[in-house]
Amino acid sequence: MKKVLLLFVTTSVLFLLTKIFSDFSFYLAKLIYPRWQLLDPDGSYLIISIHHIFQAIFALVCIWVIMKGMKKSWSDFGFNTNEWRFATKRVLQFCAIWFGVQSIVAITMILSGTIPVPFNFPLTRLNFVSYFLFQVLLSGTSEEILFRAMVIFPMLHVGKRAGLSDKTNTIIAVVVSILIFMLAHVNISFNPFRVTNFFFMQQLTVLTFGAFYAYLLLKTRSLVGSILAHNWLNGVIVLIGLLVNLVFG
Repeated sequence: MKKVLLLFVTTSVLFLLTKIFSDFSFYLAKLIYPRWQLLDPDGSYLIISIHHIFQAIFALVCIWVIMKGMKKSWSDFGFNTNEWRFATKRVLQFCAIWFGVQSIVAITMILSGTIPVPFNFPLTRLNFVSYFLFQVLLSGTSEEILFRAMVIFPMLHVGKRAGLSDKTNTIIAVVVSILIFMLAHVNISFNPFRVTNFFFMQQLTVLTFGAFYAYLLLKTRSLVGSILAHNWLNGVIVLIGLLVNLVFG
């Protein structure tokens, strides 16, 4: 019972931290954005870039605190280049597979009479390039620090201290990281309580990606693979969205 309670409390704390860091980062981004809006009048990339930078900073500070308590190093939290060649190979393979999957899904939706709307801003050249660069450089870099490094390694540490077997400990840490990652892609309103944004296909994608990112992190003990995968897969999705928009928009 104590093991279950310890794991539940750790999971709850990590979920709350990811939620607080993300929400407060958006609050700061919305405060800062108006001062720099001339750089991005259509809101295609600047506000989300500011958000992700703050989010990464908060997560790094939190990891530093946890790291000191656990008497670990930055390398122990994935900040190294272990097996980067292996990771890059797996990422390229998965990106190729996902390009095919995403293309089939997009074509199926179009044939069924539903045209995806991948962009919520005017699709000018500058807007697209800026948004694409955000996705392939910053989106995964920030989110992997928050949702993988800050979640999986503390969960593994707590599970080990609770006496769990390596296999059970790994499964629990991965499942927790995936669930927190999925919940981060659901918008919930509390007054009144309601779910304002939930898409089944998006959640299925997040589940698949979250499992792959966790696999890369645990296989290599490095964030390099999961960051590359996250950034590049987002890039694949954006490119397919552009193709759909150009052909059918």
